[in-house]
Amino acid sequence: MSETLLAMRNLKVHFPIRGGLFGRPVGWIRAVDGVDLDIAVGQSVALVGESGCGKSTLGAAILGMQRPTSGTISFEGKPIFHGEAESLRALSRDVQIVFQDPVSALNPKLTVGESIAEPLAIHGVGNAKQRKQRVGELLKLVGLQPGHAARRPNAFSGGQRQRIVIARALALNPKLLILDEPVSALDVSIRSQILNLLLDLQQRLHLSYLFISHDLSVVRHFADRVFVMYLGHIAETGKAGDVFATPIHPYTEALLSAVPLPDPAAQRNRRRIVLKGDLPSPSNPPKGCAFVTRCPLAQPICREVPPPLVAVSDDHQAACHVRAPQSGIAASSAQVIPAGSGKHGEPI
Repeated sequence: MSETLLAMRNLKVHFPIRGGLFGRPVGWIRAVDGVDLDIAVGQSVALVGESGCGKSTLGAAILGMQRPTSGTISFEGKPIFHGEAESLRALSRDVQIVFQDPVSALNPKLTVGESIAEPLAIHGVGNAKQRKQRVGELLKLVGLQPGHAARRPNAFSGGQRQRIVIARALALNPKLLILDEPVSALDVSIRSQILNLLLDLQQRLHLSYLFISHDLSVVRHFADRVFVMYLGHIAETGKAGDVFATPIHPYTEALLSAVPLPDPAAQRNRRRIVLKGDLPSPSNPPKGCAFVTRCPLAQPICREVPPPLVAVSDDHQAACHVRAPQSGIAASSAQVIPAGSGKHGEPI
């Protein structure tokens, strides 16, 4: 078994809704609501789901940018203390982030060299000459030239800027990169180049990745393991090949049905699952399953009891009373409806 680099247990991140004269909490937005997640050394883990499901909040909690409400996060077996500046400073050497938009991620007033050297200067790594040399090495590592260090970000294309952002993230030799939608702001023709660069860097530098994305067509070719997130909860998790080949949760199935197929004939003949119903607010989630308001397979138990993550095969888990019942609890209270059918057996 691979060594665990990062371990998250029952993580919750709730934001207060304030009201009244004194601004006291009158409710809570449950952005992340009880997530377990592991990342092994050298592993690419994808966290996927619709916008607003809590993916980026979870990433911010790992980085120390957001304090968890409860639960634990440990890195290399040591807990991350979000209230301690020294703990977070030490963590920043090992965990870095690549943001979605390379334009806003770079200060337009700084040269590329100054931006890349900034984390080195903050952590007191080397002298000015050594930092300049390191900047040149990093630029070459991501496919640019050392001479580019003297230019400002506006002299580069979107793909080149993202390479610069990646170079800056690698400056301190981190062990884990959080990739928050790293190619969604780029042209389609550039995306594969950046993804191939990330895969090459992973092999050369023995990096681990947490790849946050809503684009399953990208995740299919990038991740070793997938976590499907919905309204702050993990709906399904498993090896990427297993999840894509045999999705268990109805939400995962719906997401995958929207991924374009390279074969035009197969694309024309495929069944597209269109989810109906209202998307609940994270400030007022359903009592039972978070997906119950949009699920075509919903049964009475789904409205009352939150489903746990249950193993459906080796290293593949799903949280669904119908598709992955726990100890027969769903079978005793609901009629199991075949995949791809609505409540009364009609096609979705």
